[in-house]
Amino acid sequence: MPEPNESNLLIVDDDQMNREILCRHLKNLGYANITLAESGQIGLEIVATQPIDLILLDMMMPVMNGLEMLNHLKENYQWRVIPVIIISALDEKEMMLACIQKGAEDYLIKPYDRVLLKARVSACLEKKILHDREVLNNQKLEAAYKELAIAYHELEVVKNELEALSHRDGLTGIANRRYFDTVLEREWNAAHREKKCLSLILFDIDYFKKYNDTYGHLAGDDCLCQVAIAASRAIKRPRDTLARYGGEEFAVILPDTDAPGAEFCANQIRFAIENLHISHSSSQINSYVTASLGLTTISPHTQISTSQQLIKEADLALYQAKHEGRNRVKVWTTNG
Repeated sequence: MPEPNESNLLIVDDDQMNREILCRHLKNLGYANITLAESGQIGLEIVATQPIDLILLDMMMPVMNGLEMLNHLKENYQWRVIPVIIISALDEKEMMLACIQKGAEDYLIKPYDRVLLKARVSACLEKKILHDREVLNNQKLEAAYKELAIAYHELEVVKNELEALSHRDGLTGIANRRYFDTVLEREWNAAHREKKCLSLILFDIDYFKKYNDTYGHLAGDDCLCQVAIAASRAIKRPRDTLARYGGEEFAVILPDTDAPGAEFCANQIRFAIENLHISHSSSQINSYVTASLGLTTISPHTQISTSQQLIKEADLALYQAKHEGRNRVKVWTTNG
């Protein structure tokens, strides 16, 4: 931000002697950056090409007089903030009033008093400096707001990513037990509120401990990942949730799904896992990795008090599937 004495002044007067006298006075006052223009048109061209902080404008000029140049200045969004002091030999109140109404900052009568010239030039420049400082501060504030908005957006992205990671199982990449509990409770409440069905599938890999003992835990981890991918491909709807329930056990929440629909989905998962053709020489039922699945469904008229009862029933159905030979789907019924 320039100091007043470093400001850029423009003198517009068609009379060379008047220009030089006024320029000399201003230099004696300490203003060094002064540009001279012999007409209003040249003055506008200078304003368009270089920064000007104050214009001292003669009123009586041929082709384009001071009032006409003032009109051009005040009609331009960027130029209208430049203060203008009108200089005229005419001491007419109507002329002064017209200039002030058009936006001139001040009006000096020739021959002007040097003390008055100094005071009015200084006042206009101080006002221009304050305006420029306000504009600069607003620009800085706007830039700061933009940076803050960007930072806030980036923070939200990181927050969402962390939130997503907190919901994911570190090994398989599917939902973890914590997220499963949250979704099940939400869907349980929604099913009761909307009077709709809700199904839950629990399944685990048959003889997985023996698989780990035979092939090692790294192979076991890879097996879990492949099973998770296969199961996720068998689930078609965005609202359905596949989660790692614990160890080699998985869970699938199926909102608005009746028992036949859940059984169909469970069999699709079972087929997908078996069709992976992951060798399992220690399995007592198949040469490939297989899974046992248990499921239960609540209907709008089911009398189950908590979502934990749903988990218990699906777990009992899973136990029955294992007891009956594994690699199968078992639907929970009240009579077993």
